[in-house]
Amino acid sequence: MDMLEIALTLGGFVLLVLGYRRHRRGWLVAAALLLFLSGNLGPLLSGLVDGWNSARTSNVARKL
Repeated sequence: MDMLEIALTLGGFVLLVLGYRRHRRGWLVAAALLLFLSGNLGPLLSGLVDGWNSARTSNVARKL
């Protein structure tokens, strides 16, 4: 997980610099998304897993 966050951060900074120098707004948006995901990837995935598991256990309880 840490390596993925580092890769997203580096990719975000590379796109940020290239997008700024070449005046590419799309690259700047992609850089913003990558930098956002690099800081929030861990909590996002843990929340998705917790929600998935609670939904799965509530469906089992309904069937009983």
